[in-house]
Amino acid sequence: MTRFIIFTTQRSGSTVLTRTLDEHPEIFCAGELFHEINDIHHPEWHFPSWALSEKNKTLRKIDKIINYPNLRFRAIPHIKKFYNAAESNENSRGFKLMISHTRTMPYVWNYLKASETKVIVLIRKNVFKTGLSRLRKDETRVPHVAGTVVDNTKFRVAPAKLLKHMHFLEKVNQQLLDYTEGMPRIVLYYEDFGQWNEMMHKVFNFLQVSPITLQPVLNKLAGKDWREEVSNYQEIEQLVKENNYTQYL
Repeated sequence: MTRFIIFTTQRSGSTVLTRTLDEHPEIFCAGELFHEINDIHHPEWHFPSWALSEKNKTLRKIDKIINYPNLRFRAIPHIKKFYNAAESNENSRGFKLMISHTRTMPYVWNYLKASETKVIVLIRKNVFKTGLSRLRKDETRVPHVAGTVVDNTKFRVAPAKLLKHMHFLEKVNQQLLDYTEGMPRIVLYYEDFGQWNEMMHKVFNFLQVSPITLQPVLNKLAGKDWREEVSNYQEIEQLVKENNYTQYL
């Protein structure tokens, strides 16, 4: 059986990839096992953390402190249990791991490297669009949707906040590649989702499962042109040009 992880950061298309791969009869693919809250794909595999609150930000910071020994001694056994639970029809089993977890749980990353776990690296090269996506989610609280998209509500983008996101995301994208250097990996780009079938067959070959046709299980929220959803798009367009990010418009 092939053991794998989807290694990525937020707003890079990982939810679509995770849930679609899970539709393959030979693949079991869960969401973030170590997500702060029990809101993942296959919640039965969510790591049982000690939580004072799932909503209060201050208490969630305290949660991270009191959970350190819990994670340090139980995270790797939880991963082993996850992989060992594979059923006879499964040829591949994996879960989503965010790059932030390599900093909070370096021992987990060391274990995955030592066990030669395969890595699907998922990167969204367009840091401008990723930044917009993050800000839109913060404002609307709606990450993605299954079905027809009808909401064209515009929102205002804070220029300084967007620029900060873009600088940060450039570093993260490089770290995703640096962390997985030398590991058995395949690198996918969100921008390749337009060639969906070709990309998926590449993944199936990497995971050593039967090649079948699977359509994405979720739709994108954003419109075709980002200007259609940003109320201050002229200000943002000028910001992008002044900071040499024109290629992402």
